[in-house]
Amino acid sequence: MRNRLLGSLIAMALAAPVSIALTATSADATTIYYSSCSKLHVRFHHGVSRSRAAALRQVRQGYGLPAYTALAQRVYWRNYKRLDRDRDGTACER
Repeated sequence: MRNRLLGSLIAMALAAPVSIALTATSADATTIYYSSCSKLHVRFHHGVSRSRAAALRQVRQGYGLPAYTALAQRVYWRNYKRLDRDRDGTACER
């Protein structure tokens, strides 16, 4: 009886972090697609870049520093065909 209780407690402890991790990745997956720049600007104020070099190029041209984190790069690659109209490596720069 005691071993069965201990085994179920261990199983619950191991299952808890997995469910949290799955929730976090599913939330990121739903926020990768943006239908317009105004919707993207709510989360990324100066746009998103495909790389750090592209982000710094925007700063040299007088824009604000766009995000270039791993999430921002995934957002860029998911939306660049619609939102990066000048094909400079930054979507929705401002």
